[in-house]
Order: sequence, then structure tokens, then C-alpha cells
Amino acid sequence: MKKIIFGFVILTLFFVNALTCKAVCNDNVLLAAKDVKVEAISMTDDLIYYVIKISNLTPDIYITVYEDDNETTTTYTYDDSENGVIEIEHWYIYEKVYYTVNVYSNVEGCTGESLNEIRVNTKKFNERYGYVSCEENPDYEKCDPFYEPPAGEEQTDEEFYEEIQEYNKKQNTSFWDKVSNIIKEYYLYALIPILVVTIIYVIIIWVYKSKRGDTE
Repeated sequence: MKKIIFGFVILTLFFVNALTCKAVCNDNVLLAAKDVKVEAISMTDDLIYYVIKISNLTPDIYITVYEDDNETTTTYTYDDSENGVIEIEHWYIYEKVYYTVNVYSNVEGCTGESLNEIRVNTKKFNERYGYVSCEENPDYEKCDPFYEPPAGEEQTDEEFYEEIQEYNKKQNTSFWDKVSNIIKEYYLYALIPILVVTIIYVIIIWVYKSKRGDTE
């Protein structure tokens, strides 16, 4: 009987502890964990690299950051941050690299499983960024240092060169040349309605004159 009572007490304490933990995690820590933001930001000023920015950390939570490039996991606490923000510089840009951030509680009674998992990735460096044609046309979309083509799109260097030459040609076309090109391209759209109106007008005049001749 004593064993049964003892077991009942232990089981009751377990559930009470579990419910207490759940309440604390839900009301305080879980919300903080869900509020953590992770961004992969490309830096293209003097140097080209990525920054993995993790923000909204609080003293009640800590994170682990897994990088698949070198298969390392690093733990960061609020003390490692600057006002809740951690920035990790990423310098290997020639392949996509995936980061997995897991958020944990360090509040007593609520430690254990991850409360939030966030994944981000860097983009592969665009090698055409260094081409002379891109240096001459830095605003061209496909010359962005981290341009990512749509899935399935493949383009040879020759095709890219022809495309950017056409883009460069359009960029350097004068205003009047553009107007002339528009007229050449769309003149039929204006000419056809004019011809139709002219034909209708001629028919109306002819019918009018014909009727007038009959009456005379």
C-alpha cells in the first residue's frame, strides 16, 4: 500500500512539474523563442561576403547554429550578443551554405527540446559578376554578385554575352531612336485603324453621292 501511495505521489509531482514547466515555457520562453529572427544578408561594398544575422535573443534563451559547409555546431547565449543581436560573417561564397538555428530555453525546468528551428541559406557567388561586360553594365540584373537564375534556366557564356550586348545597346539608344523604334515596331497598330476609318469614310461619301445622284 505504501508503495502504491508513494508511486501516486511521485506521479502527481511529475504531472505538476510538467504542467508548471509548460505554463512557464508558453507564457515566457516560447514566445521569445518564436520571436527570434534569422537573416542571410549579402555584403557587397568593398568586399563580398555574407552575414548571418540572428536577432531578438533574450537572457531566457540560447541558440545553436549548425553550418552544413563544415558540419560545425556553435552555441551562442545572450551574453554573446550585442543587445540581442548576433552577426556571423560567412566568407565562403562559391557554394550555397545552409544554416540551421535551434532555439532553446535556459530557464530551469524548461530545458530540453528545441523550441524553434529556423533555416536560412546563402547564395552561390555569380562568377559572371567579374566579367568585363558586367563591369560595364553593373545595373544589369544578371550581373548581381549573387544573381540566382530560375530553376532549369541554363545559359552559355556566348548567350549571356549576346544578351548583355543587346541590353547595352538599348541602354545607349537616344530618345529619338527609341521613338523611331517604337514607331517601326507598332506603326501597323496605328495604320490599320486609320485605313479602316478612311475606307468607311470613302464608302459613306460614295453612298451619299450615289443617293444624291438618284434623287437628281
